[in-house]
Amino acid sequence: MVNKEYRGTRQWSRNRQAVAIVVWISFLSAAIATMLFFALFDPIELIAAFDPDLEAGREAGYAVGFFFFWILAALCSGVTAWLVRTAPKRDQQHR
Repeated sequence: MVNKEYRGTRQWSRNRQAVAIVVWISFLSAAIATMLFFALFDPIELIAAFDPDLEAGREAGYAVGFFFFWILAALCSGVTAWLVRTAPKRDQQHR
């Protein structure tokens, strides 16, 4: 039996919290963007429009589209988080 006292969860640093928030928000945004985009466009037709010789299935098109939207959303969320964290404090603006 282990007799260690439970001291609660460890606190995350601000940087870890920011990364977790950016990853989670961008994941949710990419999921919604993928659903909306592929409700209008068929991946097979998109692949054929860009490269007729490329053989890829719908699942591959969905995966590529999802990761594209995830990276795009992560970049946007990351820039927003950076701008918020590097903005001058309100007290410093009035001095």
